[in-house]
Amino acid sequence: MKPMKFQDYNLKQEIKQALDEMGIHTPTDIQEKAIPKILEGEKSHILAQAKTGTGKTLAFAIPLAEKLDPSLRNVQAVIMVPTRELCKQVYHVISDVTKYRHLKAVEVYGGVSIDRQIRNIRSGAQIIIATPGRLIDLYHRRAVTFKKVKFVVLDEADRMLDMGFLPDIDFILFDAMKDVFPRLLLFSATLLEEIKEIASDFSWGQELVEIDVSKDDLTVANCKQYYYEIDDPKHKYNAFIKILQREHPKSCIIFVNTKRWAAMLKKRLINDRRIEMKIDTLQGDMTQKQREIVMSSFRKNKITCLIATDVAARGLDIPHVSHIFNYDLPVGNAENYVHRIGRTSRMNKVGKAITIVESEQMNMIRRIESFMNRDIQKMHLTESERKNDRGRTNYSQRKTIEQVTYKKDDEEEEKDPYLADLSRY
Repeated sequence: MKPMKFQDYNLKQEIKQALDEMGIHTPTDIQEKAIPKILEGEKSHILAQAKTGTGKTLAFAIPLAEKLDPSLRNVQAVIMVPTRELCKQVYHVISDVTKYRHLKAVEVYGGVSIDRQIRNIRSGAQIIIATPGRLIDLYHRRAVTFKKVKFVVLDEADRMLDMGFLPDIDFILFDAMKDVFPRLLLFSATLLEEIKEIASDFSWGQELVEIDVSKDDLTVANCKQYYYEIDDPKHKYNAFIKILQREHPKSCIIFVNTKRWAAMLKKRLINDRRIEMKIDTLQGDMTQKQREIVMSSFRKNKITCLIATDVAARGLDIPHVSHIFNYDLPVGNAENYVHRIGRTSRMNKVGKAITIVESEQMNMIRRIESFMNRDIQKMHLTESERKNDRGRTNYSQRKTIEQVTYKKDDEEEEKDPYLADLSRY
């Protein structure tokens, strides 16, 4: 059977024109299943499970573009997201899809001027994309009203719960919107019991449609995954350099577990003459302006290597990333690994993920393989690669690392066992 194209959908011509210009012609699995359900139903609520990188944003952006009224200069849709980065990305997708429908979207998040956001909303916004805390602030200031809201979207609901936003979500849905009864469109990589309870309570007995395409996740399927086992932690850094020399990544993200090591690894790589990459970091201590500058440079290839903590593991949509390197195995459950490698293989493109594993961490690799229901291929360095420069760090590199001082990080990072002995790297 021939795959259905967006041009075959019963959508307004302005939306089809916008999708054409975006180069989007064929729906992904989540879009194919969610969009008709949202368009057809008038009162049904949607509870959708789909992994990162599968096109969830367009799955709700297209129906909003179709259903909202551009002549009504009131907020008709509220999209809640966990992070500022995701807020900006969703805003750009929404703006592109709705531009010929003349629907105005406003991005709302902390760390920037609230006055400008208030002015943008009051000038006639129909869609607000917001982090929960800033949205509540605007509500208390009476800068936003939900009286005309038809849709409320929770994007990456599991991540919002992980970040402690459950009380904020409860307030917005069950207090601020208690007299409105909008349709709930909830998208999540995992459907935790708390998430199902939110959807069930909010549906007020109306139809709750569940959609699950996580088993058909193309982000994992399209990502070539490998790991290197390192028998001695002291050889980890030099083994990593050999891997970089092998791969010659055009654009890569290197994931580490702490802000401190992100900074140290950046300095070490910059001073290492064996590689030539334009390197920067993305981590939690940075201001919003600093993050935006880094991400803009990365998207424009002014930076080819981004060293990131898990602040970058979700929401960042950078189509050209060729490689993901897990310098550190992710802390926590196996799903964190999937979120990381989801930064490549975006929208059905093929990418590569490479993980460095110390011998005592092999049980984590097995858990990840079990979670994904697929094997990660083991790779080996050659004997000459293992012997060449093993454990060697020149004086200028060592001095750079030892002279770096850092303010006290959060308690979790202070307890990180790798920080106690930098020779492990």
